Amino acid sequence: MDDMKPLLMREAIALERPGALSASREALLERWRSLPPDKGTALRLAFIEWWSCSEPDFLTGLPDYDYDASLFPELAAFLTSAEEIDTTVRFVLGWMSKSFPWCCGCGPTPWESVGEKLWSEFETSGDLDLPEFSDDSQYGVYFTHIYASSQQKRLADSGD
Repeated sequence: MDDMKPLLMREAIALERPGALSASREALLERWRSLPPDKGTALRLAFIEWWSCSEPDFLTGLPDYDYDASLFPELAAFLTSAEEIDTTVRFVLGWMSKSFPWCCGCGPTPWESVGEKLWSEFETSGDLDLPEFSDDSQYGVYFTHIYASSQQKRLADSGD
């Protein structure tokens, strides 16, 4: 990819298929390194980094997770900046870091407590913008499922 310009987001998403996320990861990584940072690339790349740890390679097509080389901390720092943080970021990062905190990279960050804080902020912030997850990528399918499941739990907890 060094001789070519980074793929458009829709082209990177098209590579994101079950058991074949390595090509999508490489395309998103190239976008992250070559273009000005953007929330869509950062969210999807953080998901792929996290998923390479939280799920087995036969489901993801990703190499074994490298805790020391994970981009998750860098991506999370960008996404939680004052300019980028929103309900989607709170939902996605909150879920990932509270459910599998050890898949968020090494370092001093207490990912589980970060995740609980972000998730709590998501739950009190109102509804999520579901079109964010409307494509058929693994990222979209996964977080559509998590959102639906969280809403069912919220209803059950409220007794409605």
